[in-house]
Amino acid sequence: MATARLLGAVLAGGRSRRYGGDKSNAVVGGRLLVERSISALEQVVEEVVVVTSRQLPEGVVTPCIPDRFADAGPLGGLHAALHAALEYGNSGVLLLACDMPLITPEVLRAVAVAMDQGPAVAPLRDEGIEPLCAAYHIDTLRTAEELLLGNDFSLHRFFSEIGGIPIDLEGLGVRCEDVFFNVNEQSDCLRANALLAGSP
Repeated sequence: MATARLLGAVLAGGRSRRYGGDKSNAVVGGRLLVERSISALEQVVEEVVVVTSRQLPEGVVTPCIPDRFADAGPLGGLHAALHAALEYGNSGVLLLACDMPLITPEVLRAVAVAMDQGPAVAPLRDEGIEPLCAAYHIDTLRTAEELLLGNDFSLHRFFSEIGGIPIDLEGLGVRCEDVFFNVNEQSDCLRANALLAGSP
């Protein structure tokens, strides 16, 4: 089973500049963003870690791993997660940013299952790929490290460099509508609550 071999990793170490505080602690639909992400991943993979150097809120009991490269953005977080996967004996990482409260286990499962198609797979959106809800093979660790050592922190560049494969989830019959909606500002929490409640 492909999904069992992947380590779930929630990226929660961002600076949340636009949000004005630690957005992993923001509440959407009555739950913390970080909790929603952990829960979605736990329905698809056996082990989940949170990539952050901060304390998780009280009551959230999931292993935390810090970045190995400070202030290196999402690629730095993925690099730390791939290292953890190596240590845990996983074949790769199912990555999820903590600011996508509408992500469904169905979408994550489809991404995880598609992992066999290449070194990395990410859902295709109108704007391009979504590299923050994607799966990355353990073999991509070296390339991540090389880019980080060269101060190139672009996750999109990394994805194309390793030959990542975009997957059309809608084409596979997986409903995506608003699942990749992400919370950047406090007003986005209200919008996410409305979307969760089913209002336009």
